[in-house]
Amino acid sequence: MKSISIGYFADGKWGYETLKKIISEKKIKLNFVCLRYKKPDNKIIENCKKKKIKFYIFKNINSKKNFKIIFNHECDLIVSMSYDQIFGSLYQKFFTKQIINCHAGNLPFYRGRNILNWVLINGEKQFGITVHFVDSGIDTGDIILQKKFKILKSDDYRSLLKKCYKECPKLVLKSINKIQKKKL
Repeated sequence: MKSISIGYFADGKWGYETLKKIISEKKIKLNFVCLRYKKPDNKIIENCKKKKIKFYIFKNINSKKNFKIIFNHECDLIVSMSYDQIFGSLYQKFFTKQIINCHAGNLPFYRGRNILNWVLINGEKQFGITVHFVDSGIDTGDIILQKKFKILKSDDYRSLLKKCYKECPKLVLKSINKIQKKKL
């Protein structure tokens, strides 16, 4: 299997756990990491420094200057994990079917933010984690992988979040692997 080069947009525990998995994969070349502008995650920054991975913190990823920086990395794939900016029209034009996002929700039913709260409020019996391509909508791109998990009576927001921290990195890696093997 041919290696794949990745640009990684991430933040928080989700992003950190997935970063560790990506770094551990020999067939993945991590070109850079881009963190949130407001309160970037120090664990991710420290890991990047330790592993000598280039990282960026942009106020606006869609400015022409910042887009050019990203574009010049010549990534095969861009991965988004808990990143807080929308990939605008330049990304949509030049990275068609090359941007994926991991969403802690059962798409297409639970889009947007705070999904784990909503599944509990709505009394759902299960929740989903979805990896999908990014398109011009919010959480509307084609689904690559989706896994559903049972919600136990003892579950609360925190316990569901812990499951997501553990499972999201696995689904992202499986999705990258499917893309590498062209098995979509």
